[in-house]
Amino acid sequence: MKEFSKYISEKWNISESVAKSLCECFEKEYSPWYCADHVPHIAAEAELSIVFEIYDFLNLILELQPKKKRLINALKKNNKYSQEIENQINLITEPVEIEDLLLLEKANPRSKAQIALKKGLGECAKAILNLTEQQNLEELINSFVGTHDSLKTPDDVIAGIKDIITENFAYDVTARAIVREFIYDGGILEIVPKNKNLQRLAKLAENYVIWKELSKEDLLYIFWCEDNKDAKVKLNVQLFRITELLKHHFKVNIDSPAFPLISEAIDECWLKFLKPAIEEDVKKRIRQEIESYALNQIGSFLEKKLIIDIEEKNLLICGLDDNKNFNIIICNNEGRLLAATSEKRISTDKPFYSERLKQSTIHYKPYKILCLEDDNTNFSESIAIKSLESFISKPQIERIKYSPNSKKIADSQWIKENYSDLELSMRKMYSAAIEYLQPPVLISCIGPQYFSLHPLQEYVSSNRISTLVNRIIIAKILSRGINIGEFTKYILNVNFEPYISKATIKEISAYCLKNKINIKDDLLKVPNINEKEFRNIAGYIIIPSSDSPLDRTLVHPEHFTWIKEICNQLKISVAQLVNEPEIIHSYQETDFSRKIFIEKKLLSQLKIKKPDNQPFVSTSAKPTKRLRLNEIEEGSIVSGRVTNITPFGVFVNINAVCDGLIHISQLADAYIESPEQVVKVGDEVKVRIIKVDPKKRRISLSMKGLHTNKPRIAPSKRQLSDLANHFQNR
Repeated sequence: MKEFSKYISEKWNISESVAKSLCECFEKEYSPWYCADHVPHIAAEAELSIVFEIYDFLNLILELQPKKKRLINALKKNNKYSQEIENQINLITEPVEIEDLLLLEKANPRSKAQIALKKGLGECAKAILNLTEQQNLEELINSFVGTHDSLKTPDDVIAGIKDIITENFAYDVTARAIVREFIYDGGILEIVPKNKNLQRLAKLAENYVIWKELSKEDLLYIFWCEDNKDAKVKLNVQLFRITELLKHHFKVNIDSPAFPLISEAIDECWLKFLKPAIEEDVKKRIRQEIESYALNQIGSFLEKKLIIDIEEKNLLICGLDDNKNFNIIICNNEGRLLAATSEKRISTDKPFYSERLKQSTIHYKPYKILCLEDDNTNFSESIAIKSLESFISKPQIERIKYSPNSKKIADSQWIKENYSDLELSMRKMYSAAIEYLQPPVLISCIGPQYFSLHPLQEYVSSNRISTLVNRIIIAKILSRGINIGEFTKYILNVNFEPYISKATIKEISAYCLKNKINIKDDLLKVPNINEKEFRNIAGYIIIPSSDSPLDRTLVHPEHFTWIKEICNQLKISVAQLVNEPEIIHSYQETDFSRKIFIEKKLLSQLKIKKPDNQPFVSTSAKPTKRLRLNEIEEGSIVSGRVTNITPFGVFVNINAVCDGLIHISQLADAYIESPEQVVKVGDEVKVRIIKVDPKKRRISLSMKGLHTNKPRIAPSKRQLSDLANHFQNR
């Protein structure tokens, strides 16, 4: 794929070295998320959306390979092959270019032109194309009369010559490319409505317009109508304009006696050969462009709308079915069915107290109770109210409709495969709840066609929207990080293939149940996981219980050594950097790409730590007995109490065998003259352990950068005295 790096570089405005790296990553099946988040020189130049566009392009190139092989085989068969030609073919990026070349090599042997060539009219056709005004056309044509049994008259010769010229022009690769661009730039849409009830379509069909003058929304609607057989859509261009273009391309001499004959051949070439094929090619190109526009609009909208809830919340749905059974369904905010129960054949004469609804509410603690709207809604609602009378804090009760989309979900293949044992009435309630919740993961699993996501979604194929939704969901999950304890919860229901197989995801989940994951590299112990899969997922795993600070962040293990080098240069511990990521701004990075990567990615990856986002505190910093000096971890943040103040600093008891010292220069972010300006004896303070020297029994501490709000620094006695003297001497 590296051969396309120059094309990628120019099209997406990135450096060729980054384009080459992306091609390599694509071939190795490194995920777009990994490339955009963890490969410094790629992340510095390309956003995730660009990486996906390039990956989609490279996938299309792969799809072209079989056609390219067919073309090369055809060239070999026709003795036209050379290594140089093969190299040129391998660089082709457009399917229509391959098809044009294939068409030229696989001409129909029974076509009129091929039959005329077999009659020996090839030389005559060539001579006519090069005929000058001084030459005699009739003499040339008459000279071929009788050279074949079927060539009995001049008209027979003319018909054969016209067929040859027409086919030669039609198969000319450059001419086809020129005509495509001409129609793309100025093609006129002709809309023939078939459904008279569509007023919008009828209005659009009133006038012929250049397609580029229509809005993308109108174009999406027009082609959607064509797909639904509500309209016939043609893309036309004025005949005289296209024929003039072809005459100019083929350098037809207007003074030649053969000009009328060649003009007729060009007209036939366009109407019979070029127009049907070129029209479909250009329409396909327009469709692809407006579908991409629609996907961008839908994607931008869903980026804001689709929310992956961190906190799991439950929902209870209740309702009465036709057999007077009171049904109860409980699902979580991700749409996962947790429980289903019912009370059989209840009396509807008076409000009914449901013990099962009460117990379900106590057990699952739903934040909301939904009642399905039907003839029994009032009664179902009264049951919920009566059953929860004793509750101090009651969930909100809300009515929901069983919409057409809900019915589609109930009839979907996903429901049939996963909940065929659920009673029809309960399936109906559950489907209404899914439509109400629209959980992102289930949108991808069930299919976007069952949900109302965006006004433009009906104009785009469900598969493309499903792929888009899956990408957005994965990006949101990964950007927040995956707690190793919740790995299955978020990853199992999304499609991460080919970058991580479902089998590997199950292996990781099973391994985590039986073994403790202490560091990210422990994932390499998972059976059957390969280097590619580890690389694609390791950076997004957070291990809250790890003793290693970096394993609590979104930093990729392949950057751990680099992080330690940064810390060595800054003379701080890794834990200190994790607690105060902004310190990394002080790091002097000479590599431009890495410098940008630090600002764009690494800083935020360091900030995402444990779920509570608290500073990394060494487990040894909270002892029940006084710590030995070799038990204290440099870089950790601990609490202490001020025991003594001296002119050069402050002593703090941190529950160690000796007090630590905060030098006056480490007491505040701003300049101070004396420690009393910041603290007093007995104050409880948070300090960071800078250095521990067991031989000298010294603990060096710092308070710099540990305050959310900067401490108020009181003026010193000398400053007050100087100020007083200033006003006295005025």
